[in-house]
Amino acid sequence: MSSVDIVNVHKSFGDNEILKGIDLQVRQGEVVCLLGPSGSGKSTLLRCVNGLVMPDKGHVSVGGNLIGRKVHNGKLHDLSGKEASTQRERIGMVFQQFNLFPHLDVRDNLMLGPRALKLGGKAELEDKARHLLGKVGLANRAAAYPSQLSGGQQQRVAIARALMMEPDLMLFDEPTSALDPELVGEVLDTMRSLAQDGMTMIVVTHEMAFARQVADRVVFMADGRIVEDTTPHLFFDSPETERARAFLRLA
Repeated sequence: MSSVDIVNVHKSFGDNEILKGIDLQVRQGEVVCLLGPSGSGKSTLLRCVNGLVMPDKGHVSVGGNLIGRKVHNGKLHDLSGKEASTQRERIGMVFQQFNLFPHLDVRDNLMLGPRALKLGGKAELEDKARHLLGKVGLANRAAAYPSQLSGGQQQRVAIARALMMEPDLMLFDEPTSALDPELVGEVLDTMRSLAQDGMTMIVVTHEMAFARQVADRVVFMADGRIVEDTTPHLFFDSPETERARAFLRLA
């Protein structure tokens, strides 16, 4: 498990400034929910944390290691593609879409990455996959193909796949937004279990009840900036800013 330090992060795409100087620290074992309207920069910030997007200014470190860059001869240099991929192995990310390989069954979807990286023998990885599928409530679906699963089941498989890499940190980008409402609960229950196990988690979500119940902290973003960073109790019951109050009225 790892702490996260985000220091003065700026990011623009063309003339559109998405992040305008973000400072945020996430302690080891902490669950932080990022809330805010669409376009506030939440997803871009998450991608900066795992190196899919590089900040134009500022930096991100996880467990004391710079993300996407290294210091050489007193200067910052971008990591090579291989170095960046190796670094991301320790940061699990679950997206809105499940991105499972349709031609592979559930067990092989879980084993594909670790086998390619030679992180264990076949029997060892099969045992690990079986354990993680049990953890997300899908022990009996190892031989199923993605097309045979509901959306909620596919998203739980995606979570188990990320856990196969034994990440120090888990990032979730609106993991329930593509699901039918009746399937949301099973994915959130899996995430609650991870939080109870002490996994460091940063979650972009519109699920207010989940943020209230599970988050250690709520970070509210708007217009590329952090507007409030507080406890769930204070944010939901007595937000400090009119911007947050307006957001909660519409949530």
